[in-house]
Amino acid sequence: MFIETHLATRDDYVLRSLVRLNYIAVVSLAKIKGVRDDLLVLRKVRGLRRRAPFTIVFIEGNNRYVLNKYIANDNVDVVTILPGPEYPSRRQLSIIEEEGKYVELVALPFIRRGLIGDLSRVALDIMDYSTKAILTLGMESINDVKNPIDLVNLMTLITGDKDYWIRAIKNNPLNLIVDAIYKSGVCT
Repeated sequence: MFIETHLATRDDYVLRSLVRLNYIAVVSLAKIKGVRDDLLVLRKVRGLRRRAPFTIVFIEGNNRYVLNKYIANDNVDVVTILPGPEYPSRRQLSIIEEEGKYVELVALPFIRRGLIGDLSRVALDIMDYSTKAILTLGMESINDVKNPIDLVNLMTLITGDKDYWIRAIKNNPLNLIVDAIYKSGVCT
């Protein structure tokens, strides 16, 4: 069972397809209404945490200067890496790890733009400096819906380590959600 942590569409057909592929939850950039009961949909927001049952707060790690301002912020749960002009440095990744934050690598935007070299470089740095990595697809349409194992196989070709990416796909998103629930005070 899988969790998609960077869903960028509200299309019901996409959500039904995720259920058929054994996804148990998706974390959306905005609240999704009218979702079927067998798929738990959570909310992911950028910026500071709002009072809701709970949200996962993320910042994009594609501007090193801005990232430095938020890297130790207790309200931030995840640093999301998308294609951009620059990526977190190894030192920043090390600090993110020390702070106990998660690093989310969103793969499909890199692939869509033909930035396989950037994806490879960032993935190798994450493997060296983060034990709390999340590998996500970044779905925007039905054409983006893939089995996560296909993404693991691609990352294995790029980096040579299958076990790391299986853990990134299967374990850490669930841990992230549990951490966010406890952090928000829903469970004690």
